[in-house]
Amino acid sequence: MSKKNSLLLGIFIALIIFLPGYSKLQKLRDKNRLLNNKIETLNKENKELAHQIERLEADPFYIEKKARDKMGIGKSGEIRYKIIREREEEDVKDKDRNR
Repeated sequence: MSKKNSLLLGIFIALIIFLPGYSKLQKLRDKNRLLNNKIETLNKENKELAHQIERLEADPFYIEKKARDKMGIGKSGEIRYKIIREREEEDVKDKDRNR
């Protein structure tokens, strides 16, 4: 066997041995990248929630606003408007038709 054929055979065997491992490495890198993105997103959400907790513990006006928004109650003399988006309008019309 010539040196050229031996070299090609060696490269071929190396590819057979290392290619599956390299493919798995790439998949693990992709998974790692996705998990790091998820961690970053969760850290941002965690900071936002921590900030909201701080405000709920310290700011009575914020507590009042959140409670009024959640319950749909306005202050005395306050006029509340509900904005209905197109999709919601269609759902309301469909509900009215089915009655």
